[in-house]
Amino acid sequence: MRATFRKLYLVTAAVIMMTLPITTGTAYAAETAYNVRTQWLAEWALSSMPMDTVSRDIWLAGNRGDYGWYTYVNPPAEVYVGVPCETYTGPIFEGTYSWTSQIWPGRPWDGWYRIDSYLSHKTAGVSYKISCNFRIPGDGNYTWGSALDPHF
Repeated sequence: MRATFRKLYLVTAAVIMMTLPITTGTAYAAETAYNVRTQWLAEWALSSMPMDTVSRDIWLAGNRGDYGWYTYVNPPAEVYVGVPCETYTGPIFEGTYSWTSQIWPGRPWDGWYRIDSYLSHKTAGVSYKISCNFRIPGDGNYTWGSALDPHF
């Protein structure tokens, strides 16, 4: 009887060990966060067209590593060569932020769009801003805004 229980114990232990996930190697980075909107945009942007805004609150872990922050347009657009899109890679003060992206048709001149993206800390008064000037290849639905990519 004792040998039967021992065999049952060993088989049960082996089955449990085979079903446990293997956790070796480095940890994966946190997911990229997006603050974006999809809408119809005209190929030829005019300054008389209304600007639009997308906003949300986000909590950022400042003590874990750097963030990559960039503007986002999909499908891809032509970026103005004279002034490249601003990006930010580095630490961001920990806390809750109001994350706002704005699209400005006809800025800096007709035919172009500008995206401004802001991170404004809710209590500490810290704020960050990036911008990008771009032109789209044709009328259609575009997803625009910005993205935060945790590098940890």
